[in-house]
Amino acid sequence: MADPKSSHIDLLELRDSLTWQLAEFPYSYAIYLKRAQCHGDLGYPDLGAGDAYRALLLIDEILDDSGEYHEQAVETLQNHLERGSSIGGNTGRNCEGENDPCEQANDAGQDSSLFHSPECPTVNNDRLSCFALLSHFLTQCGCLRSAYDFAERGHGYSPSDSRSLNLRSQILETYNTTLPVKDRHCDDCDFSAKTELPEQGLSRRELYPWNHHEPDRFSEESLRSLDGQIKKVAPKCKVRSVELPVLEADTSNTSSKPSTTTKQLGIFATEDIAPHETVLRETSILTANNRLHDPLCDACSAPLPSISSLQTPLPTCPECDDIIFCSPACHSAATSLYHPAVCGKPDLEAVAKDPSPMAAANALYLLLLGRTFALSETQSIHPLDLPEIKYLWGDFMTPPPHSSPSDPDHFPSTVRTLPFTFHDNILAPLHLFEKMDLDPFTSLARTDTWVTQTLLAKFRGVASARMNPRTGVPEVCAVHPMWCLANHSCAPNVRWEWVGDMEFVARGGEEIVRWGDDGERKGGIRKGEEVLSHYCDVDLGVQERRAWAVGPLGGTCICERCVWEERRETEKERKELYKSVEESATSNVDSVKKGLDDERCPWEIGKSLS
Repeated sequence: MADPKSSHIDLLELRDSLTWQLAEFPYSYAIYLKRAQCHGDLGYPDLGAGDAYRALLLIDEILDDSGEYHEQAVETLQNHLERGSSIGGNTGRNCEGENDPCEQANDAGQDSSLFHSPECPTVNNDRLSCFALLSHFLTQCGCLRSAYDFAERGHGYSPSDSRSLNLRSQILETYNTTLPVKDRHCDDCDFSAKTELPEQGLSRRELYPWNHHEPDRFSEESLRSLDGQIKKVAPKCKVRSVELPVLEADTSNTSSKPSTTTKQLGIFATEDIAPHETVLRETSILTANNRLHDPLCDACSAPLPSISSLQTPLPTCPECDDIIFCSPACHSAATSLYHPAVCGKPDLEAVAKDPSPMAAANALYLLLLGRTFALSETQSIHPLDLPEIKYLWGDFMTPPPHSSPSDPDHFPSTVRTLPFTFHDNILAPLHLFEKMDLDPFTSLARTDTWVTQTLLAKFRGVASARMNPRTGVPEVCAVHPMWCLANHSCAPNVRWEWVGDMEFVARGGEEIVRWGDDGERKGGIRKGEEVLSHYCDVDLGVQERRAWAVGPLGGTCICERCVWEERRETEKERKELYKSVEESATSNVDSVKKGLDDERCPWEIGKSLS
């Protein structure tokens, strides 16, 4: 039996080799297909699906003479054939043992029209492989609707191909296993896979073995860098490491202290901070809004002042429609940090704008990706090395060193917490790159699926949002790198407000959250105390607070206030139960007495009635 550790290392080396080959041959669908399978073997079906879709795009470019990357994809394929390289596992010979017509076309100097001929099995078979791999990987991720769609497309492309039929059966069986027996109806004539199969899946928040951009957030170098940054926005604070409990989604035992802890970063006061004093004021340009024509600053997303209140016109970009800034400072920051990468691209302005309420949050995450890549392209910095991104918490899992990636159950058995759909995590980012005029094939080192997955994991853990006050739908979001270092408490010592700048203000007076038996809590923050923020409305009850905060916290809150209030509620419920039992017992005794009274002799009853 093969050593799992050795197998894992071999797969990682193969993945690195294929990635280097893609740097040399960025338009090679064959290498993408091989890397897709490698990612699947490593236990990353989300990354495998990303590679399989890129391979499908390149095959479609070969078959479409008008495609944007047609010439590059055809040239790469011809280059492979000249070198005698295998294409997607084929060797230049068809299943009948004769020379592949694609290779004959290349040898004869013919045009590429023969590539999409039925007589060219190489490209056609590999297109079917793309459909099959996409369907297989998306099924593993839980995106059954998209998986079924790709199986259908494979069947439509080649009705005789058995893989598509088998995959459709597997998808329906997978769906059936999630339903009670009485609700299983995939065989019904009125069953519609396009509407009834689930699409929302999950993937792993993982610190990938090849991710060399992620710093050690707790090293002396990182802490010095973070201290330098936080002094600019919170002069009386510093960043320190702190041990926090490992939170779990299970709420059955939240009244006791957890047995395990994890190291995190936190913000601490370096001197006394008075009640109502501003603790932190931070401006960020890593912002996004999903309304097409809302009057917001393009850089910081602050509401623009009314025209009547202006003495001088607001700065704008002369090359772009409706790009306005709230101040010269925001205009200067945009010009130097991100706007040149998106300037003069009108099609980009409508991407992810005015979404449906259900899609509003995902649209904001996509737009944060867009701003991140604009920052990256303008400054020529890898997205994960940007100062706004580098130290963000992503709740990453580190794969066990002796895991067996070749085990087919490897992926389903791991913890998956990052929301994933084919549209939001693969298709939409590629569409975004297209509108940014960013070639996703030559820029693979920056736009690879694992990079966008890492960014989305970070955004979902730390981004803040502003809701429409009328509809409650999120419309604006931002990442404030220093603000998000503050840890959560349901009895915070600061309140926060975000309009243009993000602010922490020390609580005092009636703002102090009072709970328990101690009603004498003082406002402000003393030297050495941790600055504690809140990820939910602190005026809610304990169960409602926990429900709101479980997403950003990654588990059920067990702060001192939550634990105390839960115990109080439990005691209250116990007393009410005892009271109910006593009342029920008393009622039963009364009923028995009444029953005995009703069983008196008839002459006594008649006597009592007379």
